[in-house]
Amino acid sequence: MFQELFLNLSNNLNNTSVVMIWLFQIMFCYFSILFSLKFFGKTGIYVYVAIAIILANIQVLKVVDFPFFPEPMALGTVLFISIFLCTDILNEYFDKKSATKCIYLGIAAYLFSTVLMFLTISMTPINPDAYPAWSWSYDMHESIKTIFLPQFPIIVGSICAFFISQKIDIFIFSYLKNKNTNLWFRNNASTIVSQFIDNIIFSVLAFNILTSNPVPLFDLIISYGLGIYFLRILLSLFDTIFIYLAKNFLPSKLD
Repeated sequence: MFQELFLNLSNNLNNTSVVMIWLFQIMFCYFSILFSLKFFGKTGIYVYVAIAIILANIQVLKVVDFPFFPEPMALGTVLFISIFLCTDILNEYFDKKSATKCIYLGIAAYLFSTVLMFLTISMTPINPDAYPAWSWSYDMHESIKTIFLPQFPIIVGSICAFFISQKIDIFIFSYLKNKNTNLWFRNNASTIVSQFIDNIIFSVLAFNILTSNPVPLFDLIISYGLGIYFLRILLSLFDTIFIYLAKNFLPSKLD
């Protein structure tokens, strides 16, 4: 009953502008970060990042045609960008150590989910002919295998890009904070640099160096590296509003 309800709702939303749903997703993610901070403090941010990095690597499997982009674009960008907002909030209102801890927790959550789902896939599914009433379970197994079967280039590219870019983001943000620059500048300067590095490392590793069907490097950098990068910069400029708002969502007792 409820599955049918959500399926109908999803089908109805398919007739809505993809941009409208995408904008709603942005607002939902950013406000989720603020309320996680409000009710759970640093722990809420840590949990958000752990969930976001897992879901982002699932969302990236879906490609959508956006009217403002010449090529179809993989989803996941919003969630990845929101993680940078999380580490900047931790860096600004808590300390550099908290932001760095967030990186390691995010990577640990991603690796844990990858190993656990690989073991899940490796268990022999039921024979649908032997158990007709449970035949739906075999279909679910095939769907899970399609989504969660580890892809080495994606895993390595994602972890390397995430770790290096986040460490650079935290370093630049902390450095500018110690120089008493204003929050708008340090938030955007650190994100603009780190986003460029994240995009280049991931695209080159996942789609050129580690894959068996490499995309030409020049085409890759122009279409994916720079194209997605400009979109990320727009989102990063927008998230500045939320790093200022975060001050009003800090828990009464900082953990």
